[in-house]
Amino acid sequence: MLAAAKGVSMGSSIANEAYVFTETDKTKSKWVARVYQDFLRRTGRPKTTLRGLFYHALQMKDSEYPICGGFVGEIRIMRPYHEQDGLKLLKWARKSKAMGFVSLEAIIEETSGEGSFLPAVMQTNDHTNGQMRSTPATEVWLNKPSLSSLLIPICKKHGIALIWFDGRPSKEAVASLFARACAQTTILTLSDLSPKDAFFAQDLADLIDGSRPVGHSASIEVKSIGLVPDQIGLLKIPLVHGNRGQREEEERYERYLKKCSLDPRKVAELDALEVYYPGGVAAYLVDALSRYLHGDI
Repeated sequence: MLAAAKGVSMGSSIANEAYVFTETDKTKSKWVARVYQDFLRRTGRPKTTLRGLFYHALQMKDSEYPICGGFVGEIRIMRPYHEQDGLKLLKWARKSKAMGFVSLEAIIEETSGEGSFLPAVMQTNDHTNGQMRSTPATEVWLNKPSLSSLLIPICKKHGIALIWFDGRPSKEAVASLFARACAQTTILTLSDLSPKDAFFAQDLADLIDGSRPVGHSASIEVKSIGLVPDQIGLLKIPLVHGNRGQREEEERYERYLKKCSLDPRKVAELDALEVYYPGGVAAYLVDALSRYLHGDI
């Protein structure tokens, strides 16, 4: 871990940077700060994900990514930011934070694990005066944990649950759903468009149907609110190289994309909404909820 992450003050980190950081580190870290400041200036949003920052750098006309040489760290050339440069963005973002060029909270790193936000009404007992609640409920299920902190304020405002995880939900998450789903429940899913994630909504619906406890009769409907192939061209989201799935997943994905003439060797990420949707992924969810409530989803 870097010094700042261990609780060492940012000031002492900067004071010792001549010993800890190379000139290349400083050059690349300052570049990360410049991209972040450009994102802040253009969007007015003080926080985004690491991949959100990647997409912002990718579309900057004056990204001027520095290519340094040797141990001295002199800048040999400045060139546009390339997709493959994203492989080292985490490294430079962490060093930019450690040197105090970017605040620790500004760039959200990729995370794993499972978590949830439940509005107060769902945290109380599922029975009121001996009767099960009959009010329909809405939940958002997200398989991109790093985006959760950007979406919690929206879910809190609308009084809906947000469940997040990396990949697929655990048995415990599904069991908890049945425990609180006393009435008609609609699950809106958010996932990347990739061989592993493109069919998340359908796979989740199948998982729920196959796990339903005996005697549980409340209706649970699953609907995808993105990403889907039609949105890629509409929002001008760039496709990038990503992790490949199993052979069966890749073949299924290729058939799915064929109707839209999209490259099945590439993927689209939810993080791209931070750049290609006005207001970012949070605004995207707000608009999706509005369409759902008006019966358009």
